Amino acid sequence: MRVNMSAVISDVDQVAMDYAREHAGELLGTKWYDGEPGVGPSEKGAVSESTRMILRGIITDAFSRETRMSDLVQRIQVAGGFSKEQAQLIADTEVKLAQCHGNLAAWQRTGFVKSIKWLKSSLHTVRDECDLNAEVGPIPLGQMFPSGVPAPPAHPACRCTVAIAELNDPKRRNPF
Repeated sequence: MRVNMSAVISDVDQVAMDYAREHAGELLGTKWYDGEPGVGPSEKGAVSESTRMILRGIITDAFSRETRMSDLVQRIQVAGGFSKEQAQLIADTEVKLAQCHGNLAAWQRTGFVKSIKWLKSSLHTVRDECDLNAEVGPIPLGQMFPSGVPAPPAHPACRCTVAIAELNDPKRRNPF
């Protein structure tokens, strides 16, 4: 099986955009309990469903064309009445979610990837669910890490990433 790299990259972008279209803003303004999203809005930052839908459109649009992160942050800030810091956090988290899920989907489609591993960011300073995800080592592609997510981010402001740990057929060249 030959893998066309431009097709894989395009596929990742499309899957990231599809993920954003379906899921962007889902966790925004929800309660969190021990790192897990809860039911109902947070007392600090409740977000209306209409704001969530507007954000979903903004994030999806950002994946449909080249968009500078500063432009995305500004659009989020204006659309939701968020501070610049809040808009930056939303943009970082939503882009990371879409990109990581795009990678997972592309890896699943190639059939080459057997397992993945959680890589903590060098900016990671506080022990949290990311430590547990990294400590577990490689997990089969398609399974959840201990925190209950298939890939980063595990929480808002998460800078971790996921990497290929093992290929299905070690005789084949890694297409990535």
